Amino acid sequence: MKLAGALLIIFASTAAGWLYGLMLRKRRKNLADLRRLLQWLETEIGYNLLPLREAFFRISQRLQGEVALLATAFVRFLDAPEGLTAGEAWQKAIQSCREQLVLAGPDWMILEDLGCNLGTTDQEHQLKAVREGIERIKIQETAVEEQAAKNEKLYRYLGMAAGTLAVLLFY
Repeated sequence: MKLAGALLIIFASTAAGWLYGLMLRKRRKNLADLRRLLQWLETEIGYNLLPLREAFFRISQRLQGEVALLATAFVRFLDAPEGLTAGEAWQKAIQSCREQLVLAGPDWMILEDLGCNLGTTDQEHQLKAVREGIERIKIQETAVEEQAAKNEKLYRYLGMAAGTLAVLLFY
């Protein structure tokens, strides 16, 4: 019975380490998808001259995964009978997707800052805000890449080591 408990503790702590490593990978993917969303938004606004609703609708059709939910939610909130502004719809879309997206505080700030410029300025200033968002996300992507390369294995081994230490201390 003790052996089964010890193995269960080691397995659980190892799984926790693996899950944290997976969260790093998922954050990396979410940031890459957000960058892609903003690049497509830049194209739709700058070259196709589409209104925000239509631009985000097209983007939501192209994207997959959690970030597509953000674009879809934005369109849904823009179409809502409350008559939300683009900035309000963006903020509500962010709030509705917080649980699905694996992002950190600075990542959310980038998205919130972008929402302040959506639909409130002319095309040139919106494009400038989108480009700034792309650059800021690239910086975050680089930081996450470095963190993942440095710490992903560490989290896995640390989980197993913590479980082994707990077993040794308790038995």
